Amino acid sequence: MKKKAAGRSLRLVFAGGGTGGHLFPAIALAEEFKRRDPGSSISFVGSRGGLEEKIVPKYGWPLKLFNVEGIKRKKGLAALRAAAKAAMSTVEAVRFLRSVRPDGVIGSGSYSSAPVVAAAKLLGMRTAILEQNALPGLTNRALGKLVDRVYISFEESRRFFPGGRTILSGNPVRRDIITRLEDRRGRAERFSILVFGGSQGATAINAAFLDAAEYLTDIWSGLKVVHQTGNDGFETVSAGYKRKNLKVEACKFIEDMGEAYNSADLVVCRAGATSLAEITAAGLPSILIPYPFAADDHQTVNARSLERAGAAVMIKQEGLTGAVLAGEIRRLYGDAQAMKSMRERSKALGRPRAAQEIAENFSRLII
Repeated sequence: MKKKAAGRSLRLVFAGGGTGGHLFPAIALAEEFKRRDPGSSISFVGSRGGLEEKIVPKYGWPLKLFNVEGIKRKKGLAALRAAAKAAMSTVEAVRFLRSVRPDGVIGSGSYSSAPVVAAAKLLGMRTAILEQNALPGLTNRALGKLVDRVYISFEESRRFFPGGRTILSGNPVRRDIITRLEDRRGRAERFSILVFGGSQGATAINAAFLDAAEYLTDIWSGLKVVHQTGNDGFETVSAGYKRKNLKVEACKFIEDMGEAYNSADLVVCRAGATSLAEITAAGLPSILIPYPFAADDHQTVNARSLERAGAAVMIKQEGLTGAVLAGEIRRLYGDAQAMKSMRERSKALGRPRAAQEIAENFSRLII
C-alpha cells in the first residue's frame, strides 16, 4: 500500500451515513483531522436520501452521493435490485476514488459505506471503519474482515472483529460539544433533567415524561426540566405542561447540546451510540429507554452495557409508564450517593479524546 508523500497534506474520504448515529462521529473525526492539518482535503460519500444529503453541506465538506440501498431483510426482486445498485455503486466508487486519490478511506457504518470501503480495498488504499454500537451491524461485520483498522466504542463488539486490527477508541464526539464540556460550570441549585429522544424527538419518551410529571408535582419546584420534543411533539408536549401548570423549558430542537449537557444532572433519552458517547464524555448519569425497533435491537445492547457498568438505568419501552419513570427519577433525586456513583462510572466509560486517538492511529498507517 502506498504511503503519503512527505510534506503533503492528507487526503481522506469518509463513507457512510443514513442516520445521525453513523454520520456525526464521522463529522467529529473529520473535524479532528482538519484541526491537526488545516491543509488536509476531506470528502464525504453517502447515499441519496440519507441524512448526510442535508447535514454534510452545512459543515462545508464536499459530498458525493451514490444510488445505493440496504439489502438486509429484502427478498426476491427487491434483494436483486439492491445488490445490483451496490455493484454499480462499487464501480462508481472505484472511479471516484481514482479521481480523488485519497490516502485513506474511513467507513462510518450503514450500507452506503460498503461500496466505497470495498472499492478502496480493491485499489490498495488504507481503510478503516468506525463501529459505534455494542452490537455491530451487518455492513461493518463484513467490512471488518477487510479493513486495516476497526475502531470500536464498546468492549462487547470486539468479538466480531479481528483482534490484531481492532482498537477500543470510543466514539468521536463533535468538537463544539467537547469544548463546552471542558468549560464546565458549577451545578445549578435545582436538580436539572435533560430529556430528549434524538433530533426528531421520540413520541414514547415525550408521552411517558409528560405522564411522569403527574407523579412528581410535590418535588417539581426542586427540578429544572429541559425537554427537547422534536418538531412533531412540540405543540402537544407544551400544551400538556401548560395544562398541568408545570414550568418546563420545552423546545423543538437544542442547537447547543454541549451547553445542555453542561447544566444537566440527569439525562433521560434513547440509547443511540452518539448520545451515549456524549453522555459519558460529560460524565452524566442517565435513564435510558432503548428504541425497540433499532436494527437487531442494538440500542438495548448499548443501554445494557452502561447499566451493567453502573452508569445508567435502563427502562425497556414495553415497561415504560409515567409511574415507572417517575419512580426512577424520584429515587435518584433523593439519593446523592447513587448519583455520585453513577457520575463517576459514566465518566470512567467516557472517551472524550476518541477523535484524537483515532486520528493519531490512522495517520500512523498512512504517513
